[in-house]
Amino acid sequence: MDRFVVGFDLGKDYSQICCWSPASGEPTSVSVVTGAEKYRIPTENLELFLKKALRLTKSFGKLHEAAAVVFSVENLEEGLVEKIKKTAMQVIGISEGRLYVQTHQESFCSYVLNQSREIWRHNVVLFDYEGEVLKGSALNINVHTIPYLARVESEEDWQRPLSGLAPEEKDEAFLGLMRKIFAQRPVSAVYLVGEGFEEKWYEESLKVLCNGRRVFAGNNLYAKGACYRAARAAGRQETAAYVFLGADKISYSVGLRTPGTGKNSIHTLLDAGASWYDAKAECEALVCEEPVVEFILQPMQGEEMLKESLFLEGLPERPPRTTRIQIAVEFLDVRRLRVEVRDLGFGELFPSTDLSWAEEVELG
Repeated sequence: MDRFVVGFDLGKDYSQICCWSPASGEPTSVSVVTGAEKYRIPTENLELFLKKALRLTKSFGKLHEAAAVVFSVENLEEGLVEKIKKTAMQVIGISEGRLYVQTHQESFCSYVLNQSREIWRHNVVLFDYEGEVLKGSALNINVHTIPYLARVESEEDWQRPLSGLAPEEKDEAFLGLMRKIFAQRPVSAVYLVGEGFEEKWYEESLKVLCNGRRVFAGNNLYAKGACYRAARAAGRQETAAYVFLGADKISYSVGLRTPGTGKNSIHTLLDAGASWYDAKAECEALVCEEPVVEFILQPMQGEEMLKESLFLEGLPERPPRTTRIQIAVEFLDVRRLRVEVRDLGFGELFPSTDLSWAEEVELG
């Protein structure tokens, strides 16, 4: 793939940038100083950071022409996605359709699944020590499904505050955390990220980490994971097709029953596994017989398919296939789907009535 794509790791204090390198076929970290390995860029505020990014990525391509740009953040707080996209469109001049926002967990998943299969043959554990707290999480990939289903587990008690502790006390706390996580699952690889791991205080922990597992350390995993996701969005063929099951992902595919194209025909509008804030689609259709639009909700895992019918009350009687309608679907949050149908008429023969029908569907 030779298309220009970019991945950002947006941190509160420092951020990082990775651009796709056609020469190496993988993400390349962008340094603040040419020829040096200085990748941590003060974030200050988003607008100033993006103005820096415009300059720092010039040697790779024009940022506003990027095929895809992905921002990775620790948590998806309310309004954050909208803020990031709005600022990026204003500063970079890129269209919303090429912008994506995802969590650090999804970036972790994206990075790992672009590594050798040997790395993720079992669970992959990530320890993040940025700031004052050490946090653990575990990635599990179900290879018995098509596509693979990937999920990151992170429990409340998988955190250890290390501020103010002596090196040996930190080491002991780290040992306790890893033993708790390792005891519950087979682990084939471990990643250590965060500025806190730059000091070598974890000698005893490292002995346990390296006992039969691959161990990697570095601070650009999230940015590289975001860049891999951007490459995927731009059409790069991945070795492993997967769906990430994050807390912000919709668990149902949304389809439209299309009786005029054959028995049980369904036109897919939204795919399960998409982030709810990106899950929106529109299409046009013709009403065949009854003034009813039937939506098919297909769960990703093990539940029965759901059907929702929207009756177009008040629609004038017209011959079959002479009523054109616009159908719009979008998720209002991860469990609430909104559907809307508008009467477009049929040219001069049957003018539009401007009637519209809407309904919200609550999903489990």
